[in-house]
Amino acid sequence: MAGQDEKERAEIVEAESHHRFNTARFFVDNPSISSVLLVTVMLWGLFAYLMMPKSKDPDIPVRIAMATTQWPGQSAMRVEELVTRKVEEAIAQSEYLHEPDSRTFGIKSLTLNGVSMVQAQLAPKTDVTKAFNDLNLKLIDAQDQLPTGAGRISLNSEFGDTAAVLLAVASPRVGATDITLRAEDIREGIAEIRGKKPSRVERVSIMVALPLSQAETYSSSGLWLFADWLRAEGYGSDFEVLNGSGYMGVDFASSRSDSDLLTVTDRYLTDKLSAQRFFPDAWKPFIVRDIANTRAQLAKVAGAKYSYRQLDDFSDLIASNIRAIPEVKRVLRSGVLTQEVNLVYSQERLASYGLRPDMIAPILNARNTTIPGGTILADNMDIAIMPSGDFINHQQIADVPVTLSHEGTPIYLRGIVDVIMGYQTPPPLLNYYLNRGKDGQWQRSRSINLSVQMLDGRQIGQLGRDLDKVLERVKVDLPKDLIIERVSDQPRQVRESVSLFLEALVEAIILVVIIAFIGFSDWRSAVLLMISIPITLAMTFGFIQAMGVDIQQVSIAALIIALGLLVDDPVVASDAIKRQMAAGKPSLISAWLGPTLLAKAIFFATLTNVVAYLPFLLLTGNQGDFLHSLPIVMACALVASRIVSMTFLPFLGNSILRPPERAERSLETRRKEGLTGRYYRAANWAIDNRKIVLLIVLALLVLGVVIKSQLKNAFFPADVQYLSYVDIWLQNDASINATNTVAKSAERVIMETIEEYQRKHRKAKDKPILEALSTTLGSGAPRFWFTINPQQKQPNYGQIIIRLSDKNLTPVLTPMIQQALTANIPGAYLDVRQLQTSTVTYPFEIRVSGRVTVGSEEEQEDIALLRQYASKVRDIVERSSYARTVRSDWAGESLVLNMNVLEDRASMSGVTNADIALASSTGFTGTAVDTLRQGDKEIPIVARLRLTERGQLQDVNNLYIFAADSDVHVPLRQVATTSIDFSTERINRLEKFRTITVYGFPYAGFVSSDIMADVGKDLKEFSNSLPSGYQLQTSGDAASSQHGFIQLLMIMAVSSSAIFLALVFQFSNLIKPLVVFATVPLGMVGALVALYITGQPFGFMAFLGIVSLIGVIVSHIIVLFDFIELRHSAGDPFREALLDAGILRLRPILITIAATTFALVPLAIHGGPLWRPLCFAQIGGLILATCGTLFLVPVIYTIMVEDLKWIRWKERKSMKGRDPSDLVAT
Repeated sequence: MAGQDEKERAEIVEAESHHRFNTARFFVDNPSISSVLLVTVMLWGLFAYLMMPKSKDPDIPVRIAMATTQWPGQSAMRVEELVTRKVEEAIAQSEYLHEPDSRTFGIKSLTLNGVSMVQAQLAPKTDVTKAFNDLNLKLIDAQDQLPTGAGRISLNSEFGDTAAVLLAVASPRVGATDITLRAEDIREGIAEIRGKKPSRVERVSIMVALPLSQAETYSSSGLWLFADWLRAEGYGSDFEVLNGSGYMGVDFASSRSDSDLLTVTDRYLTDKLSAQRFFPDAWKPFIVRDIANTRAQLAKVAGAKYSYRQLDDFSDLIASNIRAIPEVKRVLRSGVLTQEVNLVYSQERLASYGLRPDMIAPILNARNTTIPGGTILADNMDIAIMPSGDFINHQQIADVPVTLSHEGTPIYLRGIVDVIMGYQTPPPLLNYYLNRGKDGQWQRSRSINLSVQMLDGRQIGQLGRDLDKVLERVKVDLPKDLIIERVSDQPRQVRESVSLFLEALVEAIILVVIIAFIGFSDWRSAVLLMISIPITLAMTFGFIQAMGVDIQQVSIAALIIALGLLVDDPVVASDAIKRQMAAGKPSLISAWLGPTLLAKAIFFATLTNVVAYLPFLLLTGNQGDFLHSLPIVMACALVASRIVSMTFLPFLGNSILRPPERAERSLETRRKEGLTGRYYRAANWAIDNRKIVLLIVLALLVLGVVIKSQLKNAFFPADVQYLSYVDIWLQNDASINATNTVAKSAERVIMETIEEYQRKHRKAKDKPILEALSTTLGSGAPRFWFTINPQQKQPNYGQIIIRLSDKNLTPVLTPMIQQALTANIPGAYLDVRQLQTSTVTYPFEIRVSGRVTVGSEEEQEDIALLRQYASKVRDIVERSSYARTVRSDWAGESLVLNMNVLEDRASMSGVTNADIALASSTGFTGTAVDTLRQGDKEIPIVARLRLTERGQLQDVNNLYIFAADSDVHVPLRQVATTSIDFSTERINRLEKFRTITVYGFPYAGFVSSDIMADVGKDLKEFSNSLPSGYQLQTSGDAASSQHGFIQLLMIMAVSSSAIFLALVFQFSNLIKPLVVFATVPLGMVGALVALYITGQPFGFMAFLGIVSLIGVIVSHIIVLFDFIELRHSAGDPFREALLDAGILRLRPILITIAATTFALVPLAIHGGPLWRPLCFAQIGGLILATCGTLFLVPVIYTIMVEDLKWIRWKERKSMKGRDPSDLVAT
């Protein structure tokens, strides 16, 4: 026993002499300090995790601002020439703009009739606040250059802000009790009218129900006009108008059927009123013949319980409460229908009183004064004098005296015009929310959206909890049946996403531990590895929290990807400790000596992986923003693993690991028996038949090239979420009512398609698949997903958000809904879109640009040629069997009514061009004449012609033109002629030049690269045939993929160069690093094969996985090479050193490869289509690269040493027969 102690002391002295100052030794020799530091690291990691902001996706800043300028009444071409161009020139002076390329833009604009919208995108890494302030100053300077009548340039620098939560505040349908009470009032009103009529005549009533809260604001004059029209059309006689509390209608004698009367009513609303309702808040018209059936008829058309004004008040109260939440940045409301006081006049009636439309404003202004009365000093007090004057309600407006009758009595405004409390007409934007009512039936309710945006760096989970509390509190002050639901819910998405990825991380850790148990065949080694993983993760969380990284899918996925790598160091270190123990060294020495002897190899292996991933920080654009945390987390995890393997692992290994109970087999035995024996013989054969091996490798490389040609190229896959959406486009001149009609049909088709799927694939008791639909008309919904750019206000556009209960059904139902919409709704473009991870707007885009200067004589020719070339491109693309719904963003030309003033006649009649334009604008569009102030709301008072005098094109010729400085008024047809023509009402520009984008979508099961492969040659030929000044540019997925792949190739070059340089420093040789790199091509082939077998496309993430393989593969070879080099320095025979290295490194290599590949399986399962290609690429690459590591590296090394003589190998006979385990712990 004494001899054994003496031996241990001698070994300790010898080890100390070689490693006096050593980190691993310090942690082993000072267990108290090590324990405190271990607890500190664990608490640090826990604190960091809890403090880190959580989100579903990385923050991708949208560096886009929108400059909007109104110029009412002007054509798109005129607005483009005099407004858009000048705004673009001002923005172009900024030094912060994004450099234009085929993927994106620096400046782009959309010009419509009366409005200019110019977007400016900033360059990456720009100081957004500074840049937007600079833009604002330049636009202020440009304001003076705009023409008279153009509005102020409004810069929206918050265009890119995304809603953390999108709320819908909607009105329910009226209940049974309300219907009964209303029906009784209507029945009594009809009975009273009919009681005065002969009973033998069959009478019928067309009724309209109104909100009780605003019943008194509606005028019955419009229904008299409707009655007159019905009489003129021969639909009845003896008309009477009913006007009661909450209803209006006409009762008359008629023999027509109910269906005929409802059809003609709809025709009147469409043709005469250009509306779908008599009033915005009204229910659908219904027919009453037998008054006993009044309730049943009313119930069929039961509508919203609350008016637009009530929803405005409710949503304003909710928004005010939400703004008090600390995490909330702002709350924006969308879909608020602005109230208006409409002064509806008849030209003849106004003229009969000697009045002109422009006289109304001064009369109201004189009455509706806000001029202060001053102050009076009395009894040492300043007393304010407050004269009355403000209008309180619309009735006071109606009671304003205007003139005197011949008898001297006052004539009030209500006697000259109809004073109606209504809403902005036509509505610029409408929202509807569709969900199931208490009876289980679908209800379509008017709604207002609330976009709740969060402050940067806050906890979104806390926002969600605070929002729940606020909504519960505010509901006390709201009607109990008011619908408040979340259309988009990022707190839920983040909670589920983080939970899913953490679940994948835990599963990966479990798999790694299982692999360790199997690989080590020793529970102590497996436990040591299991303990080292949470320590490494805790340290990693501490590092990345300090570097400003948050918890989201990329950072968690990076941890999963790193898991196999970060256990590499502990596996190697643990194996080294065990080998030292097996060699007979005391555990106190083995615990630190084993890792120390491999410190250099472990360091360079870690460095290799770090420099393999850090170049990903060079990625620019949205891809760089999205993946920014990946290299940071990978580097932090690898550094943490390195630190743990040299600190806490030796400390814990001293306590946990024990020398093997039986001696390890000798190397000679391992060369002959078991797995190592089979490897030895196979590797020996490979070296002896190295030409055959090289031919096999060459064949594999050719196979890789063939497989790559068969893979589909896709930039980024769609995300799988509960939400999807439908874009609805009609022709440019379509009204918002026409868009609403199409949207209602689309809603019906969507519901029928999903319900049909549920009947076929789900049980009756299962939860309904479709939860809700949210429809926005006249604009896109507020930005509810970071890659969606909301469409600006356009009446011919609508958007339907689809919310499902099972997000995994979204990719299944999307193509089915698309097919159903295409088949059932003609005359409109409807595109069903999944939420995207990429910011590419359309997967397939071809830009057709013209370089003719705006305002030149060739202007019309330029537009005609652009349309012609775009049409040709569209024809080419439509020939592809993979493309659907191909179209251009300009769409077709629209009808315009040209009004040509006859100058001589106008002059002789005493009217000017300005008089004509003013009369037309006031009559048909309306002119604001004053403001009604109610609380914090300013309600415009608008004068316009009655609908019957402005509902048809021929009404233009009957318009009266009033002279501004006399009592002259003449019909328009006497001083002007009108003609119908076609004009461009939508002009898109890109980088200050007109550009038409032809875009489309691939059919389900195909990608945009299929379309490009089909038509690319024809497009190139057409592009070459274009005259000077016109060009074609490929955009969409193709351009983004090309740019992304070029960046990844650059990163691959940087990464490979850095790794090569590190290897040169390690080996002090230029040839040996080439041997290390020999396996990399095999890894790439393995990745491509895996993608092909699993059916994954070759996209950005797949390529990312292949690029990142380089460091992983090289790091596994480095430790193997380190052993070979150690044997080389000892003078061992070449082949023995080569094959023995493989034998001794076989177990660590297989364990780490198995750990890495199995750790990626949960991410492939849970990560969805975004991470699946990367995982399969790495799994396939690592499997084939492992074969290369164990077999190809010895072959290439042999070629370098024995065949080419590029590497010299010296042997010393004195080392012959010595067991290599005496030289190194591996």
